[in-house]
Amino acid sequence: MQIHISITVLVSFLLLLSFSTAANTPQDLLRSSCAQARYPALCFQTLSNKVSPTAKPLDLAQAAVKASLARTLTLSVYLKNTLKSQLTVGSKSNNRKRVALSDCAAQISDSVLELNRTLNELRKLQMGTFEWQMSNAQTWASTAITNGNACINGLNRSDAEEKMKVEVKRRVTEVSMFTSNALYFIIRLGDSRNPKPHSNSNN
Repeated sequence: MQIHISITVLVSFLLLLSFSTAANTPQDLLRSSCAQARYPALCFQTLSNKVSPTAKPLDLAQAAVKASLARTLTLSVYLKNTLKSQLTVGSKSNNRKRVALSDCAAQISDSVLELNRTLNELRKLQMGTFEWQMSNAQTWASTAITNGNACINGLNRSDAEEKMKVEVKRRVTEVSMFTSNALYFIIRLGDSRNPKPHSNSNN
């Protein structure tokens, strides 16, 4: 009887241990990291296949910035192509449309530069200049978000075709969501106690 009870206790302990291990899978850890992001579901969807089980705050920040940069690059190309193909020079109305879209394209192009600067800064963090570099990264990522807001505001004030406005605003808003999550991870990295700036995350 005592042996039977001991075996039962042992089996129960092993089951409990397995459940505990399952609760600490990389995906659960990523979900907990994304939980405080502005867009948690998008955060998890974006990073679930881009970070390793041993990802550190720096790895997460770099992966989030890379995802934002990729989306922003795609948006920049789309805006430039739209500017070339959908608008024609001629009437004052068309000129105003061109100005609004041209401004938007320039702002998103600047966001590409800002996010590139952000990623490069995260790739060369040093202990002695960590706080200064993190301030730079936060400023540049924030500027990318501001550029998106300025693009949308400019389109709202213009008399551009409504269908085009809606599509451009949708794409810009989506990119801003990615960048907002990237900024969250940058801030989180800056607040972390062990940032490990020399982590090998240049892939």
